[in-house]
Amino acid sequence: MNLTAIRAYFPGRDAEISRLEQLADADRSPVVTVLGKFNHGKSSLLNELIGVSVFAVSDARQTTQLDALEQDGVRWLDAPGLDADVMSEDDRLALRGTWEVADIRLFVHSVREGELDGSEQALVTDLAADTMHSGRAALVVLTQIDQVDEATLADVERIVRDQVGALEVFPVSATRYKRGREDGKHLMIEKSGMRALKSRITQVAAHVHAARAGELLTCCNVLRGHLAIADAALRDRLAMLKLDRNQMIAEFKREFWRLEADVYKKFSEV
Repeated sequence: MNLTAIRAYFPGRDAEISRLEQLADADRSPVVTVLGKFNHGKSSLLNELIGVSVFAVSDARQTTQLDALEQDGVRWLDAPGLDADVMSEDDRLALRGTWEVADIRLFVHSVREGELDGSEQALVTDLAADTMHSGRAALVVLTQIDQVDEATLADVERIVRDQVGALEVFPVSATRYKRGREDGKHLMIEKSGMRALKSRITQVAAHVHAARAGELLTCCNVLRGHLAIADAALRDRLAMLKLDRNQMIAEFKREFWRLEADVYKKFSEV
């Protein structure tokens, strides 16, 4: 697939073409990208999802690139926090992890912060629209549920569910899950909500390759549609240029014939 040629036709659609490049690699492992604001528990969640503490957990900002780990046939990405400066390198990498690379997006929001803010709401709206368009999964993960009381959790979960519409919501506590796993406390594991999230990710990951085939077809059809529009615009422009040319030629002929008639008349009078 000649993506250089495709980019030349669509200079404003680099992200879509980069996604097309990812889809063209049929052997690539399913990619799960965890995204959200800094200090909302992204890295802690990732560590418990994969069962290995490899992603840095800190109150200070750590993730400034697309940290990645492949395990059991799934590639996990920890994207930089979404509260990066607009158009910074962090922001660019977070966008790449979300829109170009990921097959499954986990949008993380801490229940300590209450409802989604404006920027989070905008991103979730975009994720929901993309899920409808491409078939790529987007799951909303409410983290740190152990840090609020049950009434607060119920209120926040209700509000967020209203905000995210049809997207699935999973309230979890990575801390409870870790303690339950390390201490053999099954009730704590159940209360963590992590099993339901892990099960859903496994389900979606199992169908990623089939979903990619559908997304690839959709992506090609969209680009084909844009190409048809561009082709029609060029044909219209060409038709207008031909019309202008024909009008100019006709005007030139009329002026030439008028001049020829004047010259003939003057020579006839001599």
